[in-house]
Amino acid sequence: MGLMLVFVMTILGLALFNVARLDARLKLDSQTTVRALEIAEAGLERGLHLFYLEFMCGPTVTSPINAANCANPPPTPNWITDNKLARISLATACPAALLTDGAAGFKQLVLDQAFAGGTYTVCVRPDPAAPSNQLKAQFRSRGALTALTGTASHIVQINATANVTANKPHAPFAIGGPTGGAFRGGARIAGSIQFVKCPGSGCIAANFSGNSGIQNNYNGLNASLHDRIPWKYADGTTVNTLGAVLKVKEGTIQITANSACLGGPESGGGACGNTPAQDTLTGVYSSGDWSGSQGSCNPPPPSSNKGLNGSTTTNSRCNVWTSAQGPYPSGELPAIPLLSDSTIIDGVGYRCFFNPPGSTCPNTTDPVSGGTNFPEYFYTSAWRIDASRGDAGCDINVTGTAADCTTVLTALETGATPNFGSGPVPVLPIKPAACTRQGATNATSCTLQIAAGHIVGFIDGNPIRPDVEPINVYLNRLGTAPAATPTLKTSPVDVVADNNMYYQGKLIIVADNPAGTPAFEIDTGLLSDTTVNQAWAGCGSGAYPCGYPYPANHFVGMLTTGDIKLGPGGARNILGTFFAANPGLTAQFYVTGATGTIQVAGTVSAQQFDFTNAGTVPQLYQAPWNLGLVPGAAGPAAGSFVSIVSSKWDHI
Repeated sequence: MGLMLVFVMTILGLALFNVARLDARLKLDSQTTVRALEIAEAGLERGLHLFYLEFMCGPTVTSPINAANCANPPPTPNWITDNKLARISLATACPAALLTDGAAGFKQLVLDQAFAGGTYTVCVRPDPAAPSNQLKAQFRSRGALTALTGTASHIVQINATANVTANKPHAPFAIGGPTGGAFRGGARIAGSIQFVKCPGSGCIAANFSGNSGIQNNYNGLNASLHDRIPWKYADGTTVNTLGAVLKVKEGTIQITANSACLGGPESGGGACGNTPAQDTLTGVYSSGDWSGSQGSCNPPPPSSNKGLNGSTTTNSRCNVWTSAQGPYPSGELPAIPLLSDSTIIDGVGYRCFFNPPGSTCPNTTDPVSGGTNFPEYFYTSAWRIDASRGDAGCDINVTGTAADCTTVLTALETGATPNFGSGPVPVLPIKPAACTRQGATNATSCTLQIAAGHIVGFIDGNPIRPDVEPINVYLNRLGTAPAATPTLKTSPVDVVADNNMYYQGKLIIVADNPAGTPAFEIDTGLLSDTTVNQAWAGCGSGAYPCGYPYPANHFVGMLTTGDIKLGPGGARNILGTFFAANPGLTAQFYVTGATGTIQVAGTVSAQQFDFTNAGTVPQLYQAPWNLGLVPGAAGPAAGSFVSIVSSKWDHI
C-alpha cells in the first residue's frame, strides 16, 4: 500500500510538473507575442519619425541627417517624386513577409532593425486614398521576436498626415545687403545670424567693434523681455543654449575691438568673459573671408592662422565647437527672403505670401505639390487701410469712405489718435465685408486699435482670427507723406509714466512702402500683454509654450518693403518679429538718435542692419529659442513646425 501510494503521488507530481511547464510555456508565448506587437509598434514610430524628418531635413541632400544638415532642407520636399523618404532610397520592394494580404506599392524603409531583443522592418507607400499627395503616407511594420517557444511576429499598419504649418526659416537674424555693407556698426547678437548677400570684391559683411559680437544664451536680457518668452524647455529645465550659428555666404567678417567676440569661452576669461550657460557658438559656416585687427577666425590648421577652436583656442575671440565648421551650406537659400516669396500655412500653399493689389505674383510653382494652393495669402484676407483705391479700398468704417483711411494714415505718421472731427477715436470699426474676410461669424464684431499705447484687433470678441492665425492689417503709405516720415509711429501709454506700447492677441502689419522710406518708427518700448493660457489662442491651461505671453498668446509682426527705424529716445525694450526686404536690396533695420541701450527680442530679417548712429551698442536676442513656436503665418521666413497626425491603425 505504501509503494502504491508513492507510485500514485509520483504520477500526480509528474502531471503537475507538466501542467506547470505548459503554463510557463503559455505565459512565455503570450509575453513573446505581446513583445512582438510592441516591437512592431516601435517600427511604426520609427516610420512616423522619418516622415517628420522628410519635411524638416529633406530628401535630396546626400549627406547624413544631423543638426547642421537639417538646418537646410529643400523648400518643397516631395518624397513621392524623389523616391526617397528622409534621404532613404525607396528603390527596394517591401519584403514579402509584410505583404501577407497582398498589398501593393509598399517600399522598404527600414530592414531588420534590432530593437528590444527582436527586430522590426518598416515599409511605406503613398496613401491609397490620395496617391499623389506627398503630405500623406501609409506605414506598415513587422515586429518579430524569437524565444524558447519559437518566433512570434505581428504586422501593423497606420496612416499618417503631415501638417506643415510654416516654411523652413532663415536664421532669426538674417541679413542680405548692398555693396556698402550688410551690417554697419556694432551690435550684440544672442542667437544665430546669417549673411546671405554682400556683393562686390572686398565687401565687409560685418565689423564687430567694441562690446559687439555673438553670444549663445539669454544672459543680460532685461526681465521685461525675459519673463515674456519661453525661457525654459518643455521639461522645465532652463534654456542654456540658443544653438547660435554664424553663416556667411559671402563677404568679410571683421573683429576690430578687444571687447568684441564670436562666442565666449566655456571657462576662464577672455575677450567675452565667462558666464553661466553655454557661451561657445554651436557652429560657424563661412564661404567668405576674415580680417580685423583683433582676431581672424580662419579655419583651423593646416591654415597658419588662428582658428575657431572651442575652449582650447589661442584666439579668445573666436569660440565654436570644432565639429561644427565648414563652408556656407550648399542647401541654404541663396538670397534673403522677400514678402513675395511663396509660403505654406496650415498645410495650404500660397504662391506669394504678400502680393500688392494691381500686380501679379512672380511665382508660378505650387508650394504644396499635389495639394491645396492659392495665389496669395496676406492681402487677400487683410483689413486694408488704403486711401489710394477709393471707398472700396478702405476698410475703416467711421464714414465708410476713403477719407477714413486718409485720417487714420495721417494720425499713424505721428503716433496720434485718429480724429474724424468729433474727438479722438482710438478704437476703429471695420466694415462688415472686411470683418467676414478674416473669418468672422458676426460681421459687425471687428475693431482695430493702433494708437494711445495699444495695438489690438478683435474678431468675434477675440484678439485673433478664428483659425488661430494672426489678424492681417495692410497699410498703404500715403503718397503725400514726406520721405522721412514713417507710415506708422509707435505711441506710448504715457510718455512720462509708461513709455511703452502694448499689444494683445496676434496681429501682423504689412506696410506697403516705396524703397528707402521708413515704414515703422519705434520710439517707445514695444511689449506684449502678460496674460497666458488664453483659451482663444488655442492654449490649454498650463500647456507649454502657452504658459508664456509670447508668441503663443500674444504676437506682433511688422513687415515692410521699406525700412524699420528705431528712433530717438532712451533705453527701451522691444519684442516682436520684424521683416524688411525689397527687390533692390535696400531695406534697412536701423537705429538713429537713441541715447540708451535698445534690446530687441524676437527675430529680425532685413537687407541691411545699420547701427552706426546708435548711442550704445544695441542688443538683439533670439526669441523664442525654438523658432517653430512662431505662428506659421508670420511671413515667408516664419518659424518651422511640422506635426504628424496618425490614424486608422490596423492589425494585418
